[in-house]
Amino acid sequence: MNKIEIFVNNWIFGNTSLEEVASRVSKIGFDGIELVGEPEIYNSNEVNRIMKKYGLKVNSICGMHPGPDQNDLRALCHSDKQQRINAINYVKSCVDLAKEIGARSVLVVPSLVGQPGLFDSKDNDWKRAVESLQIAGQYAEKNEIYLTIEPINRYEVGLVYSISDAIKMCKEINNDYVRTMGDTFHMQIEEGDGIPNAIRRAGEYYFQHLHVADNTREAPGLGTMPWREIIRALYDINYQGGISCEPLPKGKAPYDARSGNIPAEKLDADLALGLKHLREEQEIVIKKY
Repeated sequence: MNKIEIFVNNWIFGNTSLEEVASRVSKIGFDGIELVGEPEIYNSNEVNRIMKKYGLKVNSICGMHPGPDQNDLRALCHSDKQQRINAINYVKSCVDLAKEIGARSVLVVPSLVGQPGLFDSKDNDWKRAVESLQIAGQYAEKNEIYLTIEPINRYEVGLVYSISDAIKMCKEINNDYVRTMGDTFHMQIEEGDGIPNAIRRAGEYYFQHLHVADNTREAPGLGTMPWREIIRALYDINYQGGISCEPLPKGKAPYDARSGNIPAEKLDADLALGLKHLREEQEIVIKKY
């Protein structure tokens, strides 16, 4: 039975250079990195050099919605056509980067993160998101890169909250290269029958990527998340993706991470603890399978 590889999302390191992140991640023992979706800040040859140097790989590009400023919202459901075109082109640029560095997928969010309001109505925003992702999906298919729709809890987005929502959207998009993913922090809020059951309902076809943090958003093992059952569910569906860690120390928010306000020693210690816990739980699952 193959071991599921474990990665870490580099957005939690803030503005730390990729070289330094790779060095720290390698020492901790991760298999690789999920790269923050800002294609303009990376040179693919340099990314490949760094990954080779530290024996790592990039498994996914973490699309960022909205963008860094008000004139670049990256909203696939925007009521303004030009803004939707901008968002589609942004996803295409993430696909290009994924192709160049050997990643298998690009995360997308159909609406704006941190802004649960709608541009128009839920029906109209949904329809525009589907149309945008149909276009982006055709480009992803041509490049053989998956787009994975990430459901985010209802307090942070306006459209896709749950795995069921994401699968519904995937079916309307109707492209084998547009699938879904999960994030345990958001899933604990939205999946009423529990995270393991949500994974099994999605199954091998739809469920292509997983973000993990404990129920407190800390590293796995520092809360009450049922990691053994979550990992068992992944094996039950013959999961083909990776596990990508994006925990935050207690009391810290994503904005602290993005602005570099988390001490390196604390972040690395928590990541080491989380990786150890996930690998121990995975070993138990494999032995009992």
